[in-house]
Amino acid sequence: MPTVDCANRAGRVSLTIEFPRTQSAEVLEGLTAVEMDTGFGASTSSRPLAGSHVLVIASRREMRVRISDAIRHMGLAVDLVASIDEAGDFCRDSLPHAIIVEGILRGERLNALRADIAAEMSDLPFVEIIEEGASFAMSGFDGSEMGRVGREAIESALPSVLMFELSRGL
Repeated sequence: MPTVDCANRAGRVSLTIEFPRTQSAEVLEGLTAVEMDTGFGASTSSRPLAGSHVLVIASRREMRVRISDAIRHMGLAVDLVASIDEAGDFCRDSLPHAIIVEGILRGERLNALRADIAAEMSDLPFVEIIEEGASFAMSGFDGSEMGRVGREAIESALPSVLMFELSRGL
C-alpha cells in the first residue's frame, strides 16, 4: 500500500505519495502500480550517429589503430590517412562529417587544410589527440575551436567527445 504524507505550512500544501517498489504490476484500489523505471544504463550497442563518416589523420600506425578501435562500436564509417597531404587529397573528393587529428601534426599545414575545408563547410568538427595526459575537452569550452582528448584517454573519452562534436551540428 502507498504511504501518504500531507503538510500544510504557511499556506502551502505539500502532498507526497510513496509507492513501494513492486516486482510486477499489481492493482491498488482500481489503480495500477508498476515498478518504477530508474532509467537505463549506457549501451555500447547504441549507435545514434551510425553512418557518419570520420577521417582519422595520424602519422603513427599505433595511433591510427587505437583511435579506430576506440570508436569502432559507434557504427561510424572510418577512413585512416597518415599525413595532412593525404587528408587534403581525401577531402578534395569528399568531406567527412568529422576529422580526428593526431596532435603532433598540428601546425601550418593543418591550419591550411582547416581553412580550405571551412570555405566549403565552416562547422566541420575536429578533434585533436594531444600527446600527454588523460584530460579531454569539447570544442567551445575555454575558447577552443576543436575538441581535445589526451592520449591516455583515447579509449575512455574519445567516443563521448566525438559524439558531442558530431551532434552539435544536428
